[in-house]
Amino acid sequence: MREGISIISSLVPIVALVLIVVVEFAIYKAVYKRKINKRLAEGREADIKPMMSPVKFTVITLLCSMIVLVILWGIFAVKAGKRQKELAVYPSISMLRENTIQDSPFAGYSFGDDINGYMHFSEQKGDLRLEIYVVKSQMRSILPPVLVAVDYVGAKEDILIKENIDYGFYKMNWQNSKESAASLTAINTGGYKGKFTYSCMIYDMAGMGDYDPKDSESFFNGIEYLKETKPDVTYELEFKTHQSGLLSCPQLGITVDSWD
Repeated sequence: MREGISIISSLVPIVALVLIVVVEFAIYKAVYKRKINKRLAEGREADIKPMMSPVKFTVITLLCSMIVLVILWGIFAVKAGKRQKELAVYPSISMLRENTIQDSPFAGYSFGDDINGYMHFSEQKGDLRLEIYVVKSQMRSILPPVLVAVDYVGAKEDILIKENIDYGFYKMNWQNSKESAASLTAINTGGYKGKFTYSCMIYDMAGMGDYDPKDSESFFNGIEYLKETKPDVTYELEFKTHQSGLLSCPQLGITVDSWD
């Protein structure tokens, strides 16, 4: 399949070049014929500027067309390479649950613990508690830039915690039940430089009846339910990854001296 696509990609410029030459030669032929008819009608006294020969016209047209195609191909290649580079450094998240956190650099972590290499911030809004960790500058090339642990401290039994990251051009969201709320999420910004927003919301799922996220039908019904339901609590953090790689967040009081 890839070989077929490669062959087609190679043939497209050749076909385009041939079409350009054919169209331009057709125009040249029409103009040339018109001038010949004018000279025949008006005689030698007709004011007609001489035209280059068909052979010369074809050679010049072919060369100009090749130059234009090479320039366009170069622009396309640069954009494609840039796009490929952007895809290679897209942000990602890692969900560290009880069965995976022990095989990570954060083995032994419990909700609210300090983590070496990170600045630690504890926030609470209503029944929502967050432990937020922002990597220290000397460790940013080794560890994920942001870690978040979320816990629900209210009395309701049927709740759902939904988390979201919005980069403007790219969004990620995930959700936790009450039982898995105190897990750790690693936010890796990759090579992305710019602003992104982290948000966390608590939904009361009592209106869903017997909601079970492990059941596919119940899960998709829950998605529709969330679209029509306002969260009980919403908490947002606005981050910015600067060109230096440092992170700022006004809500946490983290600032960076930067021109970008």
